[in-house]
Amino acid sequence: MFGAGLLVLGGIGLSNALVARDARDRSPSSRALSPGRAVAIVPGAATHDGRPLRSLEQRLQTALALYGDRQVKAILVSGNDTPSSPEVTVMKDWLLAHGVPSRAIWSDVGGSRTRQTMLNAASFFDVTDAIICTQDLYLPRALFLAGRAGIDAVGIGVPTRLGESVRGAGMEALKTALAVVESVGEG
Repeated sequence: MFGAGLLVLGGIGLSNALVARDARDRSPSSRALSPGRAVAIVPGAATHDGRPLRSLEQRLQTALALYGDRQVKAILVSGNDTPSSPEVTVMKDWLLAHGVPSRAIWSDVGGSRTRQTMLNAASFFDVTDAIICTQDLYLPRALFLAGRAGIDAVGIGVPTRLGESVRGAGMEALKTALAVVESVGEG
């Protein structure tokens, strides 16, 4: 039993180390250092009363700045879009309110997880290169999943303190390990 536990922990640690190493060179420290790409991808996050919560708004601000600086031609917003969780609608409305034309906003209502967001971006929206806008804690996993979907991606990590908590770091470690396991055997 103890040996199995060590094996699981070792697998989680190894998968997280590999994903972090893979992402290191594709995470510029600022927007100004980021190479231009066709699309900014903004994975969904929580909303409340028709407005993005702080973490999602930071992602949207990053994508808006990239669009304003002409580093991307379009912004793909992806997430849930249900009456109880209208992430995509809220993101699109926010971008429209901040001057992004509707033709430059692509909506993926089927991106319930980061993995699905990246698969949808590649297969439904023909995204081949992108800048991913998400919190720095989640960026290595998002870049890994984009690469597995065939997207040449770099990322802009929005600073967060979520990784400073045992719960936040632990949850992301598990999600990263799951991403690696689910990706085994794919192209």
